Amino acid sequence: MESVYQRVKRQRNLLLVFFLVLIITFSILYFGYFKKEEVVQTPPPVSVPKKEIKVDFSVFENPILKELQPFEKIEFPPQEEIGRENPFSPIK
Repeated sequence: MESVYQRVKRQRNLLLVFFLVLIITFSILYFGYFKKEEVVQTPPPVSVPKKEIKVDFSVFENPILKELQPFEKIEFPPQEEIGRENPFSPIK
């Protein structure tokens, strides 16, 4: 049999756990469900003055660049029969 002191101690511990669960439940409900979200106000857009973009094509007038020639067309080797018909077949 449990003594009266042990029974009271057990009930006190259960009561503390109950209130702790109750506080956690109310805090979750308050902060997660009932609390209204704050509306974030965005600042008005700032107008940026438009800048004119200029591209300097004088780089292409360099004599070294004018001497460059395009590559000749690369031709593929002729279609010859290379290797075996089935490379995975055993060697005879």
